[in-house]
Amino acid sequence: MFRPIRESLLLAGLVALSLPAAAAESPNPSTDTLLVRHPEIVVSATRTARNQTNVPNATAVVTRGELRRRGTRTLAEALQDIVGLDTGEGSDNGSRLPNVGLWGLKEFDALLFTLNGVPVGGPFNPSLSQIPVDDVDRIEVVKGPQGTMYGVSAFAGMIQVFTTEAPSGGEVTVGGGSFSEGHGDFRWGKTLESSRTIKINGGFGRSDGWQDRTENDTERGGATFGFDLGKAHTALDLVAYRDRQDWGSPLPFDAGALVPGFALDRNYAVGGAEVKHQVLGMTSRTTLPAGSRHRIENALSFTYDKQNFLRSFPGEISGDTLNSEGLELEPKEMSLFEDVRMVAKLTGAGTHELVAGAAVTWGETKGKGREFDFDQLLSAYPDIPDADEIPSGGDREFKDRRTFVGLYVHDAWTPTWRLTLEGGGRFDATSEKLETEADLPSGPTPVEDERDDRDFSGDLSALVRLASAQGIEHIETANLYASVRRAFKPAAPNLAEAEAAEILEPEHTTSWEVGFKGRGFQGLALDLSYFDMRFENLVVSILGPSGLPELTNAGEERFRGIETNLRWSPQELPGTSFDVGYSHHDASFVDFTFVTPDGQFRDVSGKKLELVPRELVSGRASLRMGSGVGAFVAARYHGERPFNRRNTFFADAYTEWDAGVSYERDTWRFAVVGRNLGDDRHVVTESEIGDAQFYVAPPRRVLAEVGYRF
Repeated sequence: MFRPIRESLLLAGLVALSLPAAAAESPNPSTDTLLVRHPEIVVSATRTARNQTNVPNATAVVTRGELRRRGTRTLAEALQDIVGLDTGEGSDNGSRLPNVGLWGLKEFDALLFTLNGVPVGGPFNPSLSQIPVDDVDRIEVVKGPQGTMYGVSAFAGMIQVFTTEAPSGGEVTVGGGSFSEGHGDFRWGKTLESSRTIKINGGFGRSDGWQDRTENDTERGGATFGFDLGKAHTALDLVAYRDRQDWGSPLPFDAGALVPGFALDRNYAVGGAEVKHQVLGMTSRTTLPAGSRHRIENALSFTYDKQNFLRSFPGEISGDTLNSEGLELEPKEMSLFEDVRMVAKLTGAGTHELVAGAAVTWGETKGKGREFDFDQLLSAYPDIPDADEIPSGGDREFKDRRTFVGLYVHDAWTPTWRLTLEGGGRFDATSEKLETEADLPSGPTPVEDERDDRDFSGDLSALVRLASAQGIEHIETANLYASVRRAFKPAAPNLAEAEAAEILEPEHTTSWEVGFKGRGFQGLALDLSYFDMRFENLVVSILGPSGLPELTNAGEERFRGIETNLRWSPQELPGTSFDVGYSHHDASFVDFTFVTPDGQFRDVSGKKLELVPRELVSGRASLRMGSGVGAFVAARYHGERPFNRRNTFFADAYTEWDAGVSYERDTWRFAVVGRNLGDDRHVVTESEIGDAQFYVAPPRRVLAEVGYRF
């Protein structure tokens, strides 16, 4: 670890001690898309509350009201109706945790996920199990690189989750549905004397899972205490949870079709396969006014995550015998996050909104791992060996330590009401040290790698307001914007394969975007955008010389396309809205060559990235009557997608749709929701560990829920 990082850590520590601890600003009051025309306030793009139409960036918001009436239980369900966003249930992290794609990029660590302003997973891959979907107040999605404000983890976009503030009173929710799913949640809050508040929340969930042997259960509890320290207001969050999933294997495909002998709902994973998290966390969020127009914000968080990953992946088939390769990792992960910033509103040749700050993200993961392989007879399913019965092919220990330090400044200058110019820059210094063991013929051999990087991220943008402040006839808002952004991120090592555990070259993104945001005709909203992003050194998985997947830098890729969203919330029908969205994504390899295990040279330059649909269409109608009756129907169409990098096979286009009804009366709320009602079993995402293996969508399912407020 180099000296500037040590000095920056010391400086950040002294700053943290001299200030109250921490705050991600949450917009207040919370909006509800079924009760008002549009959810228009966002914080994530600029770290200040701003109307979406005044943000020079494509953004989206999902509110608690929507999530409750749609019976949302998973992150994929919360995000799947956002225009241009590609997600679905299932990934290498379990059947309830998704992989998420923006602008055609679906690399798991390409997006920053935050909870109340704090990265989930710290400097490592996003740990989506940390997001309490049952306690979400709103979700904000900001597309494209956000490196200036948020550093190296936000180099292709970000998704920020805000939890509910302390309520006055409480709420209890219970429900259940298909596959023996059951859940219960509660939250209670109270405002005390001297601006003190308290919120307590918790919940449980369990399900048999749609795939054989994929039971899962989770318990979660937390508390938030709000109090004043002098002029500053602090919110202290405490959380503890356990999340366990019996892991279900991906399925092997060949020539674009499921390999004969395999069935969609069967689980070919080793006996006892699971993904487990046991987490303790603490976050403090504080705002300190500095005069009437300025404030200091600080976020400080510590998280401990004890994990267990026991998984196996189908391998070669010989007759009726399937050989599978297994991997068990038992990491213990600690992460520390500190961000302090000044938010100032200045005047001078117009108005300025200045944000300047420093951030430190530190993390260490260490533990043990082992590899093994085993055989099973496909005809004897479900007779599969238990992991405890299989001898290990190689045991090892590993440790990975990462430190990210960033200094940033950003200014939004409005010289005249019709024009806002924004720009900023960030310097990041990153350090990583990796220690593990490779299983070589001579025995376990220590493997070490270390890398330090320093680089800049930045952005420039302009927003022009075509309409006056009073509007033009039926037009309330008509804003044009353009932006250019650059970001970088250190590559993640492959701890799953010790022999390939090297730290690769950093990844870089450069993007530009132009768009239009219009509001008018008493309830009509139109968003249009065109984007073009170049990605250098994208980390992808290929087959190595041993025939096992390994990570490599993939030269250069280009992501470009258009995204449109039209929303109508008629004033004559309060609580009713109609949304239609269309996206065209062109994700291509610009320069990428590799050599297969059998020595064949492959050049896929100009080919489309696998599993990226070129066409995405979505639509949703939501109804809420004054009597309390509500209903919604939503549909998503994804065009055909390449199954492989050579684009010789394609996955068929598919349509998935959901529908539900709800009823609210006084303090009671009822909802019944159906998911994937067409029972389409399309491929959701590709495994980043198993070669040519994919996760498929869950079948049709129904959930019912009742809530009571007190």
